[in-house]
Parts: sequence; structure tokens; C-alpha cells
Amino acid sequence: MKTHILVYDGFSQFEVVLAAHLMKRAGEIVTVGLSTEPIVAHEGFRILPHTTIERVEAFSVGLFVVPGGDLSKITRRNELENLLKAIQSCGGKVGAISSGTLLILDAGLARDRRFTSPEPVENALAGNRIDQPVVTDGSLVTAQSHGYVDFALELGRLTGIYRDEADYEKTLRFFKFFMPAEETTIPVTTPVQKASEQSRPSDAEKVRR
Repeated sequence: MKTHILVYDGFSQFEVVLAAHLMKRAGEIVTVGLSTEPIVAHEGFRILPHTTIERVEAFSVGLFVVPGGDLSKITRRNELENLLKAIQSCGGKVGAISSGTLLILDAGLARDRRFTSPEPVENALAGNRIDQPVVTDGSLVTAQSHGYVDFALELGRLTGIYRDEADYEKTLRFFKFFMPAEETTIPVTTPVQKASEQSRPSDAEKVRR
């Protein structure tokens, strides 16, 4: 299965790096640009797109991912929206995160569906907005920026990259809870919270002081 990821000047690369890492399990990662010219991500990485939007055949797309960023830099927006509609019509899956969700809404992909977005929107083509980090409805996955880990994990679940539930839990522990693969219990507190708790003096230490 091919995973296509939209790249454009100023896009937020961190939002889709983990998704790309996980989706490599399923097959090829294809970066899609608005032209053949190199682009520069928000983080400063210079990327030469594998292909351009007019060369993408909708029926060949297993998953298309739209990262957030400055959407004003997307100069061929109508063509991109038409491609997204065609992908959905062909049964392909679509994921969008942060401001990338707004492009999905404008294309009408969230019509009559549950979705999330960075903030409440007024869009006649939008369905039911849910204020959650990640929302999945059928073949559409939308996420807020801070939900980038859950976004990647959910894309993997939607496309069936995990061998079984144990494989999913192992991936979840490693990337979300920073736990070695052999750990079996997900902690209630995060490592950072544990460290802060350890830094606070005990009642006995307060008395000695």
C-alpha cells in the first residue's frame, strides 16, 4: 500500500513524521508537492517531492495525509481538493491534522461525518465537530496538532499495519508512553510527572528541615 503525504512550503513536518515512520510498515511513502521544486518545511528541512498532485492517480492511493501549516502557501488548492475528493470516491483513506483539517472540510470530505479541527469552524460542508485530539469516522481521520502521536497510531490501525492487538499495544507503549517493549503495564503517570514527584521533599524531610 502506498501512503501519499502532501508537502508544501512551511508545512509542519513534526505532525506527520511518526505517521510516515509507522506507515512504512505498509509500503512506500510518497511525498506529493504542488510542483517539482524543492520545498522547505517549517522546521527547516528541505524536501524534494517524489511527485506532484497532477501525477497522482486517485485509485492507487491507499492513504493520503494532509499536514498542517500555512495553507496560504497552497497555490493549487482547487486541484488538490479535487484530488482528495477523487481519492475518497475511489475508497482511499484520508488523514488530516491541525490546519490540514480545514482543507479537508473545504473539500467536503467531512460532510455528514464526525471530525475534529484546531478550533470551531463554520462550514456548510462540515459534519459534526468533536473536540478531541483525534477523531475517526469511516475512512477519514482528523486530528488536532497536539494529537500527532494518536494520529499516527490511528492511521496505522485504520490501515491494518499491526499484526494483532499486542503489536498495537507495544507500539503505543513505545511512542506514547516511552516504555521499553518488554513493559506490560501502561503507567498512570508519565515519566515527567514521576520525576516531579520525586523532586518534592517527603513529610519526614520537611520535619527534619
